[in-house]
This record gives sequence, structure tokens and C-alpha cells, in this order.
Amino acid sequence: MICWSTIETVCPMCGCPLYVREVGGCDILGQDTDLLIRTRAPHVIRIEVHSCPDCRFSGYSSDFLEGRISELTIETYFREYIEKLGDDCEMAGPSADPPTRLQYFWSGLLSPLLGHPARETGLRMLRAYWSLRLDPVPDLDDSGLKNLEQRYLRQAIAYLRKSLRQEKNPVYLYLVGELCRRKGNWMHSQNYFNRFLARSTRPRHLRNAASRLIKRARRRDCRHMSMERLLYPTRDQSKTIDGREEEKGA
Repeated sequence: MICWSTIETVCPMCGCPLYVREVGGCDILGQDTDLLIRTRAPHVIRIEVHSCPDCRFSGYSSDFLEGRISELTIETYFREYIEKLGDDCEMAGPSADPPTRLQYFWSGLLSPLLGHPARETGLRMLRAYWSLRLDPVPDLDDSGLKNLEQRYLRQAIAYLRKSLRQEKNPVYLYLVGELCRRKGNWMHSQNYFNRFLARSTRPRHLRNAASRLIKRARRRDCRHMSMERLLYPTRDQSKTIDGREEEKGA
């Protein structure tokens, strides 16, 4: 069950009045290999992000509640960032709220301007990528959807890799390894998974997942998977996977 309270505020960038939500609670049903938690609909990340209807400033409720932004930042936003957001603005529709994926992408673009660290920017881009899985994109064919996935993945990987210079939590090594596998960066994927296995003994299910995903990266398999399907395949699936691996090594 998802609960939230509604707070009236103003956009810190342009002063437009709007409402934001403080969100809490969800029922977890499982997890995907790139760490997206699956919940009962609606997914919590769909309602955690907000966009100003006037200037498209986007972010979490905290981004809207921390007070007015400095004049220099506002000037930079309207001079340099509006054009970057405008390329996708037509996809949002003239009156409806922008798609969740677009709100997170906008939020990721704005994150460095607001002084957020690389990890935070990368995680916002990751949520844009996750949103493609949660919300259908009826106006795109398979090729267009693939291009959008690659666009969001490229941004998420770049920022998360940059954040690893100061990151002490080895789980982010696993995450970057899996995102690289999904993007088709096979050698980088195996490298990050191996670094994760060398640095961490926990959590155990991620160690098991990393070992299996290294094999998939070697086979150039970039398919999306749930953690359950990866760690607990049926007997037939297991035979197929093992058989392919044996053929590779023969």
C-alpha cells in the first residue's frame, strides 16, 4: 500500500504554484537484476517525481521544498537547460503530466546544476530507464524504444561510473556491471562484476547473481531478467543455459 501527503508549494525555479507529494510505503513483490524493486501497482517511483507545469523543472519533493534557488542558477537554467528539455517536450502532450520516464530524465539533466553528486544524478537517470519498463510507450516502435533505453542507460552508467571513485558500497559495482551488460558493454560488465565479487561477501543473492550474469555477459546476452528467474530457473531453463555454456567452453 502506498501512502502520501500533499503539500502546496511553488516551483523554486519560476515561482509557479503547484502541489507535491511526500510518499511512503509499498508492497514488494520481487526484484529485477538491475535492482528495480517490483511492487503492487502503482509503482512508488511513478509518484515520487514532480515537474513544474510552466518551466518543466523536475525532481523529488525535496527539490521543490528547499527554498528558492540562487539567481545565477535560475539564469543558467533558462539560458542553457530549457532547450535541452524542449527536445522531448512534445512527447509529454499539451495538457497531461509528462511521462514518468521524461520527468526522471529531466531531473537527471538538472541534477548537476543543483549541485547533486554524480551518484544521485546517475540514480535519477536509472529511474528514467526503469520507467520504460513500468509505463508503456505506445508512440515508439521496437527500434525507437531500444534507442531510448540506450540513451538512458548511457547517462546512468556514465554518472554511476564517475561516482565509484568515492563510493564505498560495493553494491554499486554490481549495479554498474548489470547496466553495462544490458547496454552490451560486455568486457566492462564482466570487470565490474568481478570487482564486486572481490570486494564483497554480502549480500549473498547478489554474489550469486553476479556469478551467473558474468556467464551471460560472456555469451553476449543482454536480455532483461527478474532476479527470481536468474537465481531459480526451471529445470528446463537450467539445462539450456548449462548446455550453451558447455558448448562455448568446448
